[in-house]
Amino acid sequence: MEYLRVWAGTRQGLADVLPETLEEAEELAVSIERAVQNETGRAVADLTVEVGPQGVRLKGRCDTYYTKQLAQHAAMRIPGGDRLVNSIEVS
Repeated sequence: MEYLRVWAGTRQGLADVLPETLEEAEELAVSIERAVQNETGRAVADLTVEVGPQGVRLKGRCDTYYTKQLAQHAAMRIPGGDRLVNSIEVS
């Protein structure tokens, strides 16, 4: 995994959805990154998975909106990945 940043903020009702510890957040980020890379054939460049109290954020670059959508669906299949912001850029 290239980078993990834990978002700042409060949990506000997400206690049953998102990891409670940094270790669990890192494990979730690794699982999501692996799923995205497998689903897209590693077509998302500079993939970053951020996990924090607000949810999960995907960042990176890809060539098509289809690849962006594949990445989103792969992340959402992982438990905890359903609170997702897809910030992957299509260029």
